[in-house]
Amino acid sequence: MLYYTLKRLGVAVLVAITVSVLSFSMIYLSGDPAVALAGEGASNEDIENVRRVYGFDRPIILQYGSWLVQALQGNLGHSNYLKAPVASVIFERLPTTMLLGACSLAFALLLAIPLGVIAAIKPNSILDRIALSIAVVGQAMPSFWFALTLILWLGITWRLLPITGTASWKNFIMPSMALGYYLTPAVMRLTRA
Repeated sequence: MLYYTLKRLGVAVLVAITVSVLSFSMIYLSGDPAVALAGEGASNEDIENVRRVYGFDRPIILQYGSWLVQALQGNLGHSNYLKAPVASVIFERLPTTMLLGACSLAFALLLAIPLGVIAAIKPNSILDRIALSIAVVGQAMPSFWFALTLILWLGITWRLLPITGTASWKNFIMPSMALGYYLTPAVMRLTRA
């Protein structure tokens, strides 16, 4: 058991390192990041200044090492778009994200458990087939497509729910449905079994 756990932990570490290297390397996919950060019409001196300030003048392996050490210490850098530290932006939005996750889980459980129980009580009935259809569609349909469908019908066509914001509990209904519907089939099948 210990061997299996250590092996899985080792694989997880390798995957995390691989993902971080690939993510870090994507900075260079669109060309020189210093040119992009300096903006249009920037002089060569401005571009060199950006390279020096952001460390793009160093070898990429040193850039990655520096970035990794800072990330492990909680310094995720500075957002040029929001003009704020990335860690503070994440922590500022974390409560809303956690609330949305909890609402999505609640939606999934409130839908999946009754459907799973009904399907278990009446196997091979019309109710079981409806529950199975819901499960198949839920697993097959991408959550972003379901979210767009909800926005189109509930938000734009029928104007039942708001499509943006977080000011009211109504703002969490559609995103919770979109995210929770994807979880529903797995919970429903477990309940039915």
